[in-house]
Parts: sequence; C-alpha cells; structure tokens
Amino acid sequence: MAPDIHKQVAEISALLRQKLGLRARTFQAQVHKARRFLPRALRRDLIYLAQAESLADNPKLQRMIDMPRLDAAHRNALAYLDQIDMKQRRWTAALNVAASIAFGLLLTAILVIVVLVQRGLV
Repeated sequence: MAPDIHKQVAEISALLRQKLGLRARTFQAQVHKARRFLPRALRRDLIYLAQAESLADNPKLQRMIDMPRLDAAHRNALAYLDQIDMKQRRWTAALNVAASIAFGLLLTAILVIVVLVQRGLV
C-alpha cells in the first residue's frame, strides 16, 4: 500500500514540476508553492496526498489513510494537471505583458495631451 502512495505522489509531483514549473525538495513544499495556481478543492486534495505520504511510512499510522479519498484526490489532481496547456499559458502571459505595456503607453499619451492642452500648446 505504501509504495502505491509514494508512486501516486511522485506522479503528481512530476506533473507539478512539468506543468507549473514548481521545483521543491519535498512534495509538501511543492504543494505549498502551488497554492495560488490551483483551485481550492484541488489544494485540499493535494494537502491530503502530502499528509498521506507522511503517514505511509509508519505501519501503524498507515491504517489511518482513507484509500478511496486518496484515490479520488489522485484522480482529481491528474485530471486537472493533465488539462493544463503550457503553450496557452505562455501565450496568455505574453498577451498580459503586452496589454500592460500598451495600457501604460496609452495613459502616458493621454497625460501628455492633457498637460499640453492645459498649457495652451495644443
């Protein structure tokens, strides 16, 4: 049972590294870094996976793990992380940067025109 848990955690960890670029020493640290990138329900599932991983090493505590919930959390995380399109994320980020620059230039141009009008130069 414990190797299955470690295998599931390693799979999710690899997807977090690949899809979101989150690198950390432990899975718990990855989950902590991933908080702002993930929906609340998925964060809860990943936190449960991290807790189950820590319990899996102790045979007596291993019985506390709810395997159906663990499997559901693993399935939910896989489903969400598989649908992330890195090409689309990069394109959206580039468009956001371009839009911010264009907005700043527009505001600067408007400010320059207002100042020129107030001084009577235009």
